[in-house]
Amino acid sequence: MHRFRRPAAALSALACILALSGTAALSQTNSAYRSAEVVAGKSNRLGVYGNVQKDCTSGPLPTVRVLTPPKHGELNVRSGKLKAGRITRCPSLEATAQGVFYKANPTYKGTDEVSYEVKSASGKVETHTVRITVKEARPLDNKPSPDIEL
Repeated sequence: MHRFRRPAAALSALACILALSGTAALSQTNSAYRSAEVVAGKSNRLGVYGNVQKDCTSGPLPTVRVLTPPKHGELNVRSGKLKAGRITRCPSLEATAQGVFYKANPTYKGTDEVSYEVKSASGKVETHTVRITVKEARPLDNKPSPDIEL
């Protein structure tokens, strides 16, 4: 019996080590799934990503990489500045940011889906999957997004 306990204990320890090492690897990667409703033919912001330092200066921008492009439109990444006051702890900062924008084909109505990855300067990776419902454009739907100037 003594022989059988050692391998079981060893397997238990190995399983614990693998679980802990897997946790450490996963802590650098986050995944987010969400939905958005957009208007056909209009550029719609899906996300804004930046890097604000403790001293209220803009740090290196994250990199954004498209993993799954849309089937019924286009996905664009643009650099720009957030308007001052958008970051509570740094109210006068016009932070540099990357904006991810989706634009459905003008005549399309239905669903689409995109996936993209955001990698920070520190190496943290976030994967974003967005299920998009595209509705028909109406005259009042053509106002610009006020939060980011890109």
